[in-house]
Parts: sequence; structure tokens; C-alpha cells
Amino acid sequence: MEKINTIESFDYKMISKAPCQKRRSGNPGRRDTQRKYKDLFCAFDIETTNDFSINQSYMYIWQFQIEEQTIIGRTWTEFKLFLYQIRQQLKDNEYLMIYVHNLSFEFTYLKGIYPFAADEVFATDARKVLRCQMHEHFEFRCSYMLTNMSLAQFTSRMGVTHKLSGEEFNYKKIRYPWTELSDQELAYCVTDVKALVEALKVYFQIEHDNFYSIAFTSTGFVRRDIKRAMRHFNKYELYDMQADYEIYQILAEAYRGGNTHANRWLCNEIIENVASYDRVSSYPDVQINELFPMGKWIKEDDISADRACRLIYKRKRACLMRVGFSNIRLKDPMWGCPYIPKHKCRNLGEHVNDNGRICWSNYLEISLTDVDLKIILDEYDYDAITFYDFYHTRYGKLPKPMREEIIKYFKAKTELKNVKGQELFYQLQKMKLNSIYGLCVQNPIQTTIEYIDDDWLLKDEDPEELLLKHNKKAFTVYAHGVWCSALARMELEKAIKHVGYNFVYCDTDSVKFIDDGSISFDKYNKSRKQDSIKNGGYATDPKGKTHYLGLYEHDSQARRFITMGAKKYAYEDEDGELHITVAGVSKSVGAKELADRGGLEAFKEGFTFYKAGGTESVYNDITEPFNVDIDGKSLKITSNVLIRDSQYTLGLTGEYKRILSRPDIWLALLK
Repeated sequence: MEKINTIESFDYKMISKAPCQKRRSGNPGRRDTQRKYKDLFCAFDIETTNDFSINQSYMYIWQFQIEEQTIIGRTWTEFKLFLYQIRQQLKDNEYLMIYVHNLSFEFTYLKGIYPFAADEVFATDARKVLRCQMHEHFEFRCSYMLTNMSLAQFTSRMGVTHKLSGEEFNYKKIRYPWTELSDQELAYCVTDVKALVEALKVYFQIEHDNFYSIAFTSTGFVRRDIKRAMRHFNKYELYDMQADYEIYQILAEAYRGGNTHANRWLCNEIIENVASYDRVSSYPDVQINELFPMGKWIKEDDISADRACRLIYKRKRACLMRVGFSNIRLKDPMWGCPYIPKHKCRNLGEHVNDNGRICWSNYLEISLTDVDLKIILDEYDYDAITFYDFYHTRYGKLPKPMREEIIKYFKAKTELKNVKGQELFYQLQKMKLNSIYGLCVQNPIQTTIEYIDDDWLLKDEDPEELLLKHNKKAFTVYAHGVWCSALARMELEKAIKHVGYNFVYCDTDSVKFIDDGSISFDKYNKSRKQDSIKNGGYATDPKGKTHYLGLYEHDSQARRFITMGAKKYAYEDEDGELHITVAGVSKSVGAKELADRGGLEAFKEGFTFYKAGGTESVYNDITEPFNVDIDGKSLKITSNVLIRDSQYTLGLTGEYKRILSRPDIWLALLK
């Protein structure tokens, strides 16, 4: 092993000798011009023991990486002394930037040894810490939020020399700060910080960033690119497209993500020969090939159904509405993928619910885009429809600068695919391409989360004022994000309708169906290919093959397939290998566990994943630290996170079970 320092052996003079990074002209980064960052890459990590005899967790070793130097300690007292020694080497306004992979976890322990002030903690949600500051010289940032990758994924994709050991490590073993660690255990501990520092250096170099300019999150890089590009778009036109508070509320109500559903008629059955088709870059496709709201919103008071239909179907306006339906029901009671989500309905009366989707209701209200309304009118009948709030604007292409950035990312990703030596650049371009949608759909009203007196509080802020403040500096439009997911659902709906009664399962940009040889996507793909050529949504890979946005491509073939509902299925591929997708269950470990205990035949209600169920975190917020006596030694317990194994048992809700077992009941209601 390379030399590992203790707090006594570490040469602290390297801190004072290191220069501070220089701000780059034209890229000033953060506004705090007084803060100076030492040109030293640092990482911090702790290892903890979960002691279920007292239902507490405690740190037994910490590791700190400064460039090539690794420092370890066994107690928080040593860590505080270590920070004190570093502080002696720093001048006023000089800081160390320290990355922690999943800072939220370490923060729970750090707050047990340091009284964080409100202005020293920046969180995106309760217990979701993006950045924190200690002693006016140390800035901790979360590298997980920066990369949106696990540490193993990040280090692997950056091609670092120090990779995670990957060896089996017994996390259930009880270790204390005085427990002697083997060389293998010690190597496992320090590899994380070594690998993180090396990977961060590669990442910063690729993005041409330093500590002043680096983004806080993975979407920050795209935010920077799009913001720069949108400087070439008319700012007054952009401002007109922003929503006022009333329109924003309807947009937020109408927004929903991908369409994920299983055909209730085929649930709990092993089905043979199931094909899966994925749509190439579904969200970027609609951003390039479809139309979006591109003007100032106009309100229609007391609008009739005829007037609404004229605006939608004849004048082809982008429309946003609150609407009520009386006695709404599926046109085809046998249809296996109802569109209306129960959780988006208001004033919902008597109804029949297919695993979260409405098959029938005597009354409901819901907020919709015209895209959603078209799908509903195609799929449902109703006795009466009433529009309570109705807004419309013109349709048009997304701003040209934004479309150019999307195409740039898509072409870069395609041209770098499978190119030796360009793996890192390929992964980053792929991440950026997929991040633009997330950027557009970020909630424009961001209420501040404050950490005060060991509690997470929402700052009392006026949402209308927050929205107005956002709109003045916005370079994206929230409605564009809402429409993006709606348009992608429309393209998925076309595929679901195309496969018809062969439909088995769908998820956001993919559809699975019984492959009887009669279903082809050639016609759809031919049309979409023409759209992508026309709008620039195509690129050629190094082998000379041209790829087009939005085409349905064959992804996999299941010899046998079974589903129990959304995010809950398993299948055998053509080679007989077992695969699972169950929310909250490890895919690889779960597939092995299922294979060892009966395979697809065992995938049914009551099956429990013991090994693959993952873990759950229990936060112990301790305001008054206490000591426990262990082996004649005293161990101080402060705030901590107890991590315990979590089991997952396959099950069905009572309502869904009734629908699956007694279809005659709800079929009678639909008549």
C-alpha cells in the first residue's frame, strides 16, 4: 500500500505552499470575489458501524485525500484537530474545496461535532445538502449531485487509476474506533477518496472548469450552455412566454412524467415472446420535431366546448385548461392502458381504478394540455365536459439557440459512440443531451430550505414574488418542459395504439408487446425519419451509420415475461438469462435471488426479496450526545444515520386485486 498519513505525520506545510486558483477571464464563476480556493483537490469520507444493539451508528474511521496525500483518523477529536492544523496554514478568505460523495450522509455526522449556522448550509430539500461550510475555511460540496452517478460509475467512467476495490466488504461487522483494521479493510476505506480525487481532476479538465466556475449539479453544465446560447434569443419575447402565477399553477397541475403501465388483462401471467421497442432520445426528439407554446397566454372566460375544440383542432392553438368530466368511461372496456392518472384528478367521485388509472368515474376534474386532452377524447366517452379555466397561445418551434444546442449534443454523442479513447466525452455528451428536459421542467418557484437549530424549515416566502423574480432572469420556459413530457407521451401513445391488444407494458419511451410477427414500426419510423432530416435531428456514427431522433428500435426480446404492474416485471431473454425491474430492488442481485428461488414462476404476490431489497436510512438527530461503555471503553454517540437492510415483498393493492380477480364487476360499471 502507498503511505497513509496520520494527523501527526502529515506535512501541513503543503497547504500553505500551494497557490490559490486563478479566476479565468470571461468566466468569473460565483459572485463571492473575496473567497480564494487553494489549488488542491480534496475528498472526505467516513466509514460507519451500524450497532443494532443500541440502534445507533458511529464513525470508526475517516479518510481525507489532499492531492496524492491520504490522511486517516479514527475519532472526531482527531478530525477536529486535523482541521485546526490546516486552518493554521490558511490566510483570511482562503478555502479548501472538499468533495464528499453523498454529502447529505456525512453532514448528519458533521452537525454532531460542529454548530452549523443557517448561512453555512445550502440544501435543495430537507436532509439533501448540496454544500456546507465549516470554520470559514472549509467548503464541502456533494460530488454525487455534481455527477449524478454513483461513486463506482463515476470513477469507472473517468477511467481513474485508483478504482474502487470491488471486493466483498463486510459492512455488518461491528468495528469501533479502536478496532485494528486489516490491510485489506484499510485499503478498501482509502480507495474511495483516492479514486474520487483522481476522477474529479479528469472531470474538471474535460469541462474546462476550476473551483470558481464548476457547477453545483450535473444539470448546471447544461444550464450554462443553454443560458449562453439563449443570449441570442429576443429577451422580450422570452419574457412574454413566462407564466404568471395563475397559469403556473395550472401548468404544475397538468405536468406529469412518463407513461408507465401494465396491461391488467395480462398481469400475473407468464407471457411468451414479448418484444420491447425503445424510442431513440424521446425527449430530445420532441424538442426538435414538435411544436411548443411560443407566445403570450390569452385567457378565455366562460368558454364553451365548441369554442375550445375550434381553438384546439381548427386553429391549432396550444391550450392549457382545467376541465371537468361527467360520467367519463373508456370507449373500449377491454383497453389495457387507460390514460387518466388518478393522482392528478380533483373532486373525484365514484370511480374504477386500474392501478392508478381511471377506467370510469361519475365525475372528475383535471388540468390538461391540449395534447393530453386529445388523447383522452380519443380514448374515453363522457356525458358532459366543462372548462373552468382556459388559456391559449400560438404554437411554434422551440427557440433556435436551444434547438441548436440539443442537436449539438446529439451529434457529439453519436459521433463519439464506441470511439476508443473518447468514452468519457461520449458519456458526458449523453448526460447533457438527457439533462435539457430536466432543466426546462425545473420548478420555477424554489422555496429556500433553511437549516436552523438542527431543523429543516421552509423559508416563509411569497410564491408569487418568487415567480416574478424567476421570470425576470429566466432563459427557459416552464411550459416547454410540461409540453415536452406531454408530447413524448403522445408519441408513446401512438405505439401503444399501434400494438393494440398485443400491448403488455410501457414505460416513458418504450413499449412491450406480444410479438406475433404482425407488428412493424417501419411506417412510423419512415415518417419520423423525414421529420428528423427536415429539422436536423440526425447524426452519423464513426462506422458511417446515420441515426435519427425519435425512431422506435428493437431493444430486447423476452422468451418469457411476467408483470405485476408498473415498475414490477421480470423476464427471461432469448438465452434464458433472468432479468428483473422492481422499484427499490437491485436488478442484478434481485435477478439472481429470483433465479435461485424458482425463477419466473416464483414472481408472484408474497415473494420477498431478502438480499436485493436494498437498505433504508434511519436518522438519529441527537441534540444531547451521550456515551456508551463498550469493552471498558467509552464511545461518544452524536447525530448519525442508522442503515438497515430493507426487504421487499411483491404485492398488489386491494383495489387492484379486485379488478384483476373480478373484471365482471367493473365491466358492468362501464356499460
